[in-house]
Amino acid sequence: MVIRAHFDGKTLVLDEPVDLPVNEPLEFEFRAVDTRAERRKRAREAWRSFTANPIAGLSISDESLRRENLYEDRL
Repeated sequence: MVIRAHFDGKTLVLDEPVDLPVNEPLEFEFRAVDTRAERRKRAREAWRSFTANPIAGLSISDESLRRENLYEDRL
């Protein structure tokens, strides 16, 4: 079982509720989470959701998305 938690400087704080028997002896193995990997995973999930649920009727031309047109007020 993987349980997400963080250390607040004094104790481990669980990030989600867990269903464990009371007074059950447990053994823990601690491993730091690679936050960059987590961010990449969330970004991929967000992109999949975005592309799977397009906004109906939205149409932006390729010309409108050209750098010169997006930033013309800064030139």
